[in-house]
Amino acid sequence: MKISNSWRNLLENRNLSREKVAEQLGISTEDVRALRRIIKIEKKPLGNFRETGIAAWDIHYPEHNKECIEILLDFTKDLQPDYFILGGDQLDLGCISVFNQGKLKLLENKRLKEEYDGFQRDILDRFEKVLPRKCRKLFMMGNHEDRVERLLECEPQYIGLIEIEKNLNLKKWKIIPNNEVFSIGNINFIHGCYTCKYHANKTLSVYGDNVFYGHVHNNQSFTQTTKIENQPQRATAVGCLCNKNPEWMRGRPNSWTHEFLHFSVFGDGNFSPHIETIINGRCEINGKIYKGSRQFYEEE
Repeated sequence: MKISNSWRNLLENRNLSREKVAEQLGISTEDVRALRRIIKIEKKPLGNFRETGIAAWDIHYPEHNKECIEILLDFTKDLQPDYFILGGDQLDLGCISVFNQGKLKLLENKRLKEEYDGFQRDILDRFEKVLPRKCRKLFMMGNHEDRVERLLECEPQYIGLIEIEKNLNLKKWKIIPNNEVFSIGNINFIHGCYTCKYHANKTLSVYGDNVFYGHVHNNQSFTQTTKIENQPQRATAVGCLCNKNPEWMRGRPNSWTHEFLHFSVFGDGNFSPHIETIINGRCEINGKIYKGSRQFYEEE
């Protein structure tokens, strides 16, 4: 992104608060913070600059896999990332799904307020406790979060009451709407939208750049090199952190895998991605074995 000289002068003026700069430029304080970070990166020697991040998709709380969450939490403590990305479908919101209308057995004991409160307690609060203070946290909306907007379209009397931002404490998170792209250097993140057999190929053909996504709950990758740029571009689907046999699946076989992504981004924009696969509540990262623990949930 090219920053104009007039904007750069304001952004580099440390005598002006983030709020004051945002007011003068007509942007949000989060955007000011992001632009100042870009300027900071530009001034660092390329070989000496490196930022790390973690990205996880499709938790589908309360249908989450508790062992996977414990592993991700422990790894987050160890890595202390600069970025932490929840890539969409953090919440399942099956209780307001049009697919569950009239299915009283599937809706039994499910309440929207309880789902919000549980996600805040079991996921957001716990990760915020272990993330470093300066970590940039991203909350990407997925198609399941969009269920709230679809409900409001039909029942506008609930506007101001049931929105995600009204029920979760996301003041320290940057919210990315569904189908929008968030980029760090040359690496791009989306929730994902295609579910065809060769969804990685389709995603790369549409986005035309290095992109990581979820949505399909399985791992798939497709790479191409263009004749003009002569640089490989890759679309990669990362697995989920939810239970692989929710009630609505009725035991049908699937290709879902438990995975998350961690990555490094360097000063020149290049990146190094690593997808970690969790099998039976265990995975090994850099020689350390991480095991999921049920202790936190058993105590409750």
